Amino acid sequence: MEDKLMNKIFKCLIRFLIEVIVMTVLIVGINIFTNGMYLWGLPRINDVQSVNITYPSVTDDVKEISSREDIELALKLTGFLKYDLFEKVNSEEEPTITITYFLKDGTSKTISANNTTVWWNNKIHVIKDKDMFINLTEGIFFLEDLQTK
Repeated sequence: MEDKLMNKIFKCLIRFLIEVIVMTVLIVGINIFTNGMYLWGLPRINDVQSVNITYPSVTDDVKEISSREDIELALKLTGFLKYDLFEKVNSEEEPTITITYFLKDGTSKTISANNTTVWWNNKIHVIKDKDMFINLTEGIFFLEDLQTK
């Protein structure tokens, strides 16, 4: 009698867990489809020593960033580079802004983007929320350069 009760409870628990897993996968899948996929493998703030940002069409100067707040800002900007999994890339376009993260272990990671495309880890993706990354980067790091141009 006690074994049957335990077996029934176990089956109900397993069924509940399966339903939760299926719903989670569906919700995450729909979210990625509608909002875009995040870039994987970005450095963590504690691993970054400094950041260089280039925007050749606005200035020839390289913005060198080493304060923790600005490094965090540069990392958070990449959150606006969610990409569309299904849209075809126009490979003829060139990057507008390049951000290079110099890590404490001596390596570096580079991400480049223009209004519609992001280059990351030797792959090219179409940005889901076009223009947002460029507009924010201009406003945060290149506002003075744009005003004098």
